[in-house]
Amino acid sequence: MGAQLGCSDERRFAFHGLAYNQAVDMPDVDILDCTYGDGLGAHTQHEVDTGQAKRGECGNMSGDMPIGDFLYVKWRNKATGKQYEDRVDLRKRLPSAKEMQGTEIYFLIDENQLYVYLVPPYDTETRLNYLPPGKPANGPDSVSFLDVKTLYPDNAPPKVRGGYPSARAAREAAEKAAP
Repeated sequence: MGAQLGCSDERRFAFHGLAYNQAVDMPDVDILDCTYGDGLGAHTQHEVDTGQAKRGECGNMSGDMPIGDFLYVKWRNKATGKQYEDRVDLRKRLPSAKEMQGTEIYFLIDENQLYVYLVPPYDTETRLNYLPPGKPANGPDSVSFLDVKTLYPDNAPPKVRGGYPSARAAREAAEKAAP
């Protein structure tokens, strides 16, 4: 028999990115461990446990790379010292390799909940993938002008999260004042 095309263990590749901005979007947490798929930020558990390596360097990269099957993040709340972790299965949440071209998977932590977004490619001249009029903004504050999709958690209502403290405070005050 010949080889089957589209085997489930065949890796999909696309030019895309993975990013987070801890200092701006989540200054109240420390990222302790982070892995996107099997190919990025990969250190052995022993290296992480002994302090020789930290997987947090998996963030803020882009290129023609494998589309990850999962995103794992472990973090510590600086105020309480409590640790959290979450592993998101991305296999059914991400689009085809063709549709992944130029996108960015972006994560942030808000009130000890991991949020994962798919940020589309955009063009300022043509306003490609800009937020349609009347549609509520969603995702990280830095891209609130784009039509961002929430990948995780399921059924999370559209909301802008993160951003510099002054912008976050102004946004939250406006949300409270709204009817």
